[in-house]
Amino acid sequence: MKKFILNISLALSGLAGMCGCSGSFLDHEATDAVTDEIAKEPSNAERVFNGAWYNLFEDTYTYANMGYRAFMCQDDMMGNDVVSRPMYGFNSSYQYTDVPDPTVSRTAFAWSLLYKTIHNCNLVISMKLPEGEDATTLHYSQGKALALRAFCYLHLAQHYQFTYLKDKTAPCVPVYTEPNTTDSQPKARSTVEEVYERILDDLTDAKAFLANYNRNGVMFKPNIDVVNGLLARTHLLMGNWTEAALAAKAARKGYPLMNEEEYKSGFSDAKNPEWMWAHLQTLDQSNASYNFYYIDVVVSDSYNSFMADPHFMNLFSDGDYRKDLFQWMREGYLGYRKFRIRDDETGDILLMRSSEMYLIEAEAEARNHNVPAAELILDELLKARGLAGYTANGKSESEVIEDILIERRKELWGEGFAITDILRTQKAVEREPLTKAEAENKVKCWQEDGKEKEFLPQGHWITNLPDESAFVPNSRYYLYAIPQKEINANPNIQ
Repeated sequence: MKKFILNISLALSGLAGMCGCSGSFLDHEATDAVTDEIAKEPSNAERVFNGAWYNLFEDTYTYANMGYRAFMCQDDMMGNDVVSRPMYGFNSSYQYTDVPDPTVSRTAFAWSLLYKTIHNCNLVISMKLPEGEDATTLHYSQGKALALRAFCYLHLAQHYQFTYLKDKTAPCVPVYTEPNTTDSQPKARSTVEEVYERILDDLTDAKAFLANYNRNGVMFKPNIDVVNGLLARTHLLMGNWTEAALAAKAARKGYPLMNEEEYKSGFSDAKNPEWMWAHLQTLDQSNASYNFYYIDVVVSDSYNSFMADPHFMNLFSDGDYRKDLFQWMREGYLGYRKFRIRDDETGDILLMRSSEMYLIEAEAEARNHNVPAAELILDELLKARGLAGYTANGKSESEVIEDILIERRKELWGEGFAITDILRTQKAVEREPLTKAEAENKVKCWQEDGKEKEFLPQGHWITNLPDESAFVPNSRYYLYAIPQKEINANPNIQ
């Protein structure tokens, strides 16, 4: 029986497996390859999609490389507002020494996992029904696979080349739209523009296929709202301001802004009214690494490397209930208790929520010279966070845009947007160490024995690039390296 065999390059080897942790492909049975008879059977389309999804979030290389949530944590660790507690857990990302290195396992894992997911989606998208049969159910599965493929290519486009608005002709990543077979050939890098064209085409098709789809509360399955959210992200990256605002407004409809109690509940339950897309976690999927991915800075058995820059707290105004989540703890580091695991030590992984859509809509309107519209949108969001609102009186268009970008940092901390926002706006990373006076002003910290103890506060300890130069816009250190194994195996990769 012929199988999909991976023997061409790391990209194509990453495309092959359908595999294996809890929630894996085909009735939860670990599978390393899929027969073409199974893969081409339209009745298996939804099962293949489910396998693709679970693999993306549960495939594990090490505890520091566990599924897509690892990439989200890594992106925040590379930004302005997370301070790494110097222990196990993404310290190399905080120092920009891993992702630019083509020889490290983290780069290989990211490349392989994303292309494996793309291959799995290609299996679903390529399925065909005999002429005359009702294709509605198959199209629902294919619409979800198209959305997920677009999501993967959007991540690749943002991490392996600088932003679309810098140079859309620059080489980016290979684009594969067919399942890998023994006859498949490795491809060259497509341009940034070509990758974005693929993303828009996929999302346009997904939107058509999912027009009447009801996911019935199964939050990991993309519906038309998720597709609109992905379109909003894509158009924002491309500078299509009108399209970005319209897509974001459509996406957030039906997902009301959460209240204070909901915001402070721990960001671990997909039942939250703002959540639009999430990976649902059950007890049999949970382990120590998942605890880390919720950045729970109090639970003693969780990873707790993610701490907040003390200067980040100063961005929050008095009366903003999000400010209540800051707490000094563990050797003088500042915890931001936004994410907390549930009592059973699980937590759903957030991928998209309506606050992000408000912020996309506001930024797109402001960049499209419609400051009054941006003002109204931001005013609604800030009122929901306990503030009096927002006024643009006396502010220039660029100042309003900067206010929105700062609000993105405050609202979306820990959700995986830090370095990609820096890249898309072509800004430099900004890390301000504590002043001598700040560093000598002791703070009372929570301890694991329940007592408080005074420590000197800790802030940023990496404030330069690895070559000792200052942070600059569009630094190569902000981008992932294509894995050396892929370069060696694929003669078309340069």
